[in-house]
Amino acid sequence: MNSGGWNGIIPVSNVREENIMEKQCQVAILIDGDNVSAKYAGFIKQEASSYGNIKFFRLYGSISSPTVKAWYSVMPTQGINPVLQISYANGKSIADQALTIDAMDLLYSGEIDVFCIVSSDSDFTKLAYRLKETGKLVIGMGEQKTKESLANACDKFMILDLIYKSEEEIEDKADEEVEQKKRVDEPVKEDEETTISVPQKEDVLNDIVDLLDTYFADEKRVHLSKIGKLLANKLPGFDARNYGYKNMRQFLSESSELDVIDEKAPDGIHNITYIEKK
Repeated sequence: MNSGGWNGIIPVSNVREENIMEKQCQVAILIDGDNVSAKYAGFIKQEASSYGNIKFFRLYGSISSPTVKAWYSVMPTQGINPVLQISYANGKSIADQALTIDAMDLLYSGEIDVFCIVSSDSDFTKLAYRLKETGKLVIGMGEQKTKESLANACDKFMILDLIYKSEEEIEDKADEEVEQKKRVDEPVKEDEETTISVPQKEDVLNDIVDLLDTYFADEKRVHLSKIGKLLANKLPGFDARNYGYKNMRQFLSESSELDVIDEKAPDGIHNITYIEKK
């Protein structure tokens, strides 16, 4: 398996994402079990389900892999179909080949609209490009060790260890509030060694101000989703959850240069969020 460094979350092409999201999509989740921890199983399923109906949920790996064995207790509860292989040679993953073959079979079956490739292995870069070239939406998930080549080949790539860590911290904080009386909040610990550099929060906020000045100079306020899409193109590594925030709105609410405004949508039920410079 390969490792390297890149920057975080890769945006999907705006037009293609909107076209895909207009219909009920069929999703295939293909996990490189030799390369991904079982602790992410619930998060992977939750994220993938936001793109449509999960039709195939498969885990590939070697039956002798300790990482794969950790998935055994998780697979029945998450509805994962194991596709396990016997490794005949060290250093060569037959499971990688099985995942790639199945992905191509699913592609040509015409049944799948969204492919979720879960791996930190850059060997899947070519596969991601091939799926994308046929008009499929490709969502990648892996850890910070993922090489930039795989991340850039996907429409969107999520850093599992960063997002998982920040969501755990949010849950822990909520539990503390329910229990009350916890006066000291422990500071967030940085990961010892990471190969992916995530942009500093201040740099991201400055980039948002630049985007407002560049693209929306004549507009007083701008729909949050418009800025989100432009920001994703400018900063491939951006995801609000990487910084411990649940969403983009929370991330922006602490800015000294930007205001976040919520207004009722025409249906009177939902809110529309705008941002503007102070």
